[in-house]
Amino acid sequence: MTEHTEAMLAYWDKNLICRYANKATADWFGITPEHMINKSHLSEILGSLFEVQLPYINGVLAGKIQVFDQVIHLYSGKAKNVRVTYHPDYVDGELKGFYAHMTDISPLNNKHVNDEAGIEKLPEFLTQNDQLLENVAKTLNENLFIGFPSISALSKKHFVSESKLKRDFKQSFGRTIFSYYRYLQMEIADRYIREKRCNKNQMAVMLNFSNPSNFSACYHKYLEEKSTDLQNNQVQKESINHYKTLIEEAPITIAMFDTQMQFIAVSESWVTEYNLQNTNFLEKSLYEILPDTKKKCEKQHVHCLQGHIYHCEGLLLKKNNGIRSWLKWNIYPWFTPSGEVGGLCVHTEDISKVKAIEKENERAAKLLKKAATFSKIGTWTRDMLTHTTQWDKIIQNILELPDHFVPDIKAVWRCVKQGKSQSLVKKALRNSLKNGVPFDIEVEMITAGGNSKRIRIIGYPELQNNKCKKLSGILFDVTPI
Repeated sequence: MTEHTEAMLAYWDKNLICRYANKATADWFGITPEHMINKSHLSEILGSLFEVQLPYINGVLAGKIQVFDQVIHLYSGKAKNVRVTYHPDYVDGELKGFYAHMTDISPLNNKHVNDEAGIEKLPEFLTQNDQLLENVAKTLNENLFIGFPSISALSKKHFVSESKLKRDFKQSFGRTIFSYYRYLQMEIADRYIREKRCNKNQMAVMLNFSNPSNFSACYHKYLEEKSTDLQNNQVQKESINHYKTLIEEAPITIAMFDTQMQFIAVSESWVTEYNLQNTNFLEKSLYEILPDTKKKCEKQHVHCLQGHIYHCEGLLLKKNNGIRSWLKWNIYPWFTPSGEVGGLCVHTEDISKVKAIEKENERAAKLLKKAATFSKIGTWTRDMLTHTTQWDKIIQNILELPDHFVPDIKAVWRCVKQGKSQSLVKKALRNSLKNGVPFDIEVEMITAGGNSKRIRIIGYPELQNNKCKKLSGILFDVTPI
């Protein structure tokens, strides 16, 4: 399915070597998949764009979805406004690479844009006008064998100004009023002719054409337009199937919706995450399957259906199994081959464990504050980003270190007694750094003065993007007196 699309699709491993590319890459960058796969580095493909995209590349390699717009000059020399999406690929919790998707959004950027502010204009008519325009269309249907009612007659019948009627009708139906009327006539003529109920000359008379040749010209134009529409529908269908394939095979929790927020496709992770194994959810509304999303997310969905992107770092949502979970949301539109918004892709990540650790860290902070009131309890912090350590004088005194001693993690490690105590510390640190698990252990330590002490160490990890950025805790002497 990925070969029947104008969008560029590729997969890059964590070393930025291409492992997959579809045929569209030849049109975008002038290099065939055969010359890219297992051979090309991303910098070779992007050229000067590599430095521009580097922050986004680093972002996806850090595990974050990246969505951004950029002007790209194709191999042919033509410039395109492009929306680039980078999706991280995890296998068993380890980042293996990322999926890259580039699609042309030039038609979208050129449509409904305010020249001064660059803001997309919304339709001026509201719901009541929708009904008015449907009534106008009904009137046109009633006059197919009678003759085209004038714009003036239509505006008077439906109590609307001629200028507003013409503007709103074309905006709603994509055609002028007369063009729409002619198209309806040709639909009837095509059916009658195919069913051999009438020939072209008879249809010309029935539809009040003064000259059969004028009817033939209109009918021929209709057949060409119909053929083009069928081709476009096929391309549209293939485009949707391509998106469905990517979504269904994605190793992340992601779902694809149409403009009515009805499910089109979901990943296996989405089915598991939202307990949909026994639910017939396809072509049903997200709001029906997950009612809590209507109140909390509908405004964001409407905003994104206008071509925008939305990120949410934490939203408490009730799943259909009744469990409330903290979720990170990334919502972005997907586009049809013509550049129209076809619907939304929604990627979520359950961060309930992270939130629980944050709550535990708050409790730890209170504990640390209380610890300062005890003479044998000291506080410590290890920054994993800067590789620096800080502790108070109480720890200095417990380990019998001189006042001028600068906190040094290696020196403290040498104080931990070899054997069981060092193994226990290693295991606790590894579990905390890798899985974000707090620890509370007792070990034997030999002070700088050569004295053996029983020391209790408590540590709490602080996570950022599922990685430990800091360890904080307390250390106190529990040596029996």
